Amino acid sequence: MKYIAVLCLLFLSACGFTPVYSPSMQSGVVENSLSAITIDTIPDRSGQMVRNYLIDRIYNSNVPASPEYRLSVSPVQETIVSIGIDKDDEASRAQVREMVMFRLIRLSDNEVVLTRAARSVSSYNILSGQFTTFVTEQDAREQALRALSENIVTDLELYFKR
Repeated sequence: MKYIAVLCLLFLSACGFTPVYSPSMQSGVVENSLSAITIDTIPDRSGQMVRNYLIDRIYNSNVPASPEYRLSVSPVQETIVSIGIDKDDEASRAQVREMVMFRLIRLSDNEVVLTRAARSVSSYNILSGQFTTFVTEQDAREQALRALSENIVTDLELYFKR
């Protein structure tokens, strides 16, 4: 069993795989690049939540005084889909699907250096009580928005790692 794990590690290192926060990144290139991004406002309450999650994740200390990049995120597009049907033909489970498009713009020449779509999905139970269903839906929405912001940060980290 140990030999298989060692063999897998050898194959993994041979393919050029390196973690984003590998020891070779001690100089903090990814962290410094992320902290040089200013984040535009995003419309609506969902957009505010995504922006706040991005701020919490990207900025180590303060907002950059002289940013090098600007992150522009489209308004959050939300879809709620019923996925579970019980024997009474009523939905018993639903998914909250969130999607945004984002662009990373280099401020020195206003060039768009990265354009991506970010998506996330979270599900919740539709319960008999209206209030409990509302609370579980809100929780699923918050989880999906947090995952959406994590996906954006991961794409940015991979861009700067490159």
